[in-house]
Amino acid sequence: MASYFDALARINGPVKDYLTEPERLKRFYTAIRGRVTSPGPARPVFRANTDMLLLTTRLRLDPDGKPHLPGGMEVWKSLFMNHPAGKYDAKLTHAAPNWREPDDVLEALFGLCRKAVENEPLKIFMALSDMERNRAAPLQTATVERLARDYKALSSQYALFSEAPTVSDRTIVQFLDTIHSVNQVHDPLLKADAAGSMQALAALWLIFERQGSISPGDADATLAHVLDPFEKIQNEREVFDAGRSGVKTLLAAAHSPGNVSPQDRMMDLVAGGVSDNSDAHQQVIEDMIRIFEAQKLISLETLFELADNLESVSRGEKLNTALAAKLASRISEIQLPRSQLTGAEKNSLSYGYWTDRHIEAQRKLNLRAMIDKSANDAQKLKDLRGALAPFLRDTLVGFDYIHYAPPGAQVLHTNPLFVRSHDFIGIQNANETWKATEVFGTGWPANAGGRLVGSLASLPYALAEAEQNFLIPTREQALIWGDLVPQMILTAVIPRWWNVTPLQLHWVGVHMAYAETLLAESALDPERRAQVLATLSSYAQPARVNRVGRMLMAGDVGAAEENVVPSEMYLLADQLAPGDRDTALAADIRRIAAQAPEQVSPREISRIFGTPKPMLANTYQPELLNLRTFPTLMGYSSRILAESWESNLLYYGALADDTYIRPAELNVLIPQWTQETVERIFATHLEDWPALLRSLRLVGDGVREKARKAPAAAADQLFGGLSH
Repeated sequence: MASYFDALARINGPVKDYLTEPERLKRFYTAIRGRVTSPGPARPVFRANTDMLLLTTRLRLDPDGKPHLPGGMEVWKSLFMNHPAGKYDAKLTHAAPNWREPDDVLEALFGLCRKAVENEPLKIFMALSDMERNRAAPLQTATVERLARDYKALSSQYALFSEAPTVSDRTIVQFLDTIHSVNQVHDPLLKADAAGSMQALAALWLIFERQGSISPGDADATLAHVLDPFEKIQNEREVFDAGRSGVKTLLAAAHSPGNVSPQDRMMDLVAGGVSDNSDAHQQVIEDMIRIFEAQKLISLETLFELADNLESVSRGEKLNTALAAKLASRISEIQLPRSQLTGAEKNSLSYGYWTDRHIEAQRKLNLRAMIDKSANDAQKLKDLRGALAPFLRDTLVGFDYIHYAPPGAQVLHTNPLFVRSHDFIGIQNANETWKATEVFGTGWPANAGGRLVGSLASLPYALAEAEQNFLIPTREQALIWGDLVPQMILTAVIPRWWNVTPLQLHWVGVHMAYAETLLAESALDPERRAQVLATLSSYAQPARVNRVGRMLMAGDVGAAEENVVPSEMYLLADQLAPGDRDTALAADIRRIAAQAPEQVSPREISRIFGTPKPMLANTYQPELLNLRTFPTLMGYSSRILAESWESNLLYYGALADDTYIRPAELNVLIPQWTQETVERIFATHLEDWPALLRSLRLVGDGVREKARKAPAAAADQLFGGLSH
């Protein structure tokens, strides 16, 4: 009952009205209690039910007022009756043929919420719902059926379709078909190169689509063209040609000039794809180049020129010895760390057997010897460019690593094998090629951060998870931060600020200032206090709202502000400003909204100042969901708790506005501020959320103090020079 109440109390609007209709309320509670499924709901402690929270907060209604079922009723009846991996629940399998209404499916999902095992039907329901949330038209029934059937093996890849709603049904099916085609490759090294190259190109496509380098109208055709060459891979030469073709397709879709180096243009696109000569842009590019060099990767220009030269060798021309020497020189820098590892470390590292084979094959490459061996066979000489496929794979994967490099990026700077060691195969029979990215082999200094295993689908989170081990707290921290810190790092590195305007920063800054004014007025005016607390109650826990109310009644405005997080401050101002005709800041908010409605629309502000939500919304696209902060729960819910914290970028945006920082500079400053915020968190128990807010404000106070001192220092320097 408590779990059910908590799940319903967190939502508002039509979905809440629908779920709390008396007959429906009793029906779903009966399902939760146990009429439909087993085991019984009784537990010795308060139940930590993540699934129910997700079901109620992510449910959508169709225009007819009924719950949205992706694909329609027949898809869900079929899924429960004839699931390829076995039955979800015997009673539900028996009941499914008689389902007629969406409520029948909802009843089953509510009933499954209290099972202790993985609730796959709910995961499918949410993934497909999120995939359709921003689409102009729903997915076709056949596409939904295919996605549901492939969910267990390929669900990690679905975030790509959630984030890019312009991808057509045809391209989605093509993507799934290409995956199955790559899975048919028997040679593990060839399979790893094909899968790695395809995933790297798809990840780059998503980055360019997210930041606007590829227009929404071109996105679907571009992805389809990238996938085409991978549908029938037979050898390494075809992998190289597919990778090169994908690079050309991406560069063309991003309207790249024909006379620009593919390496330089790709680096520009990975950095944000803007023409900006600012110091911030130059610093971002330089940081990325340093990582590229630290990973000993081969530039696209070198690989493509060498491939063209090998093609000419098959026609009787000579090998370009300078290019070959350049490749050999970089290869000589690749060293396996085996000699430095202990026995336990070697056993852990041996998890990546095929990765070691991948690196060893690169180290042994001798193009001149291969040419001499194939001198009398023109076809073999043409196939020699296949030897470059592993290098091209690593370079493409490296661009993705570089784009998502966490603040400081110690692993990428200190472990030159980190990109090359990405394991697309995993242990035998594990089929990890398309699963979520995981960190493996951490814990020993000689491992230099371990390696990543699986696909590139959740690469941003895995990189952040690996990097958090190198951030050193200044004080003790509760264990919850192990899930919060990667989420904070994601929030720092995924958004880009090149196209953000000063007006958008000022919009957030004015909202924060107005919210502070509202809290101050509430200490003096009971009517204003009631209005503020009523608004906060939609976003903050009741206990915290009561605590804020007591502080305001006592006149302790400073303490009250420390218990209202920035995301709640923004929403408080956003809700009350339209009706406030007495406050200058509220008038300023209305003026900006009338002056530039498109720049400060809820959708645009959500895109700029939101956070990635791979668990809550199945996407890395930043957005604001305006949910209450989730409680501490079991299972993967700690990540959901972290994703419900939406305050950092709103706070940093207001800070930038307050200190007159240009938006482009935030590409450099926000990762730095985030690192400082993480290191200064002082929390001793799991529910100590104000600790994060205290750390944010410490960093903000330092930035403001530095901004105040800068003009004084400049003036001293100027007048000191004049006196001399």
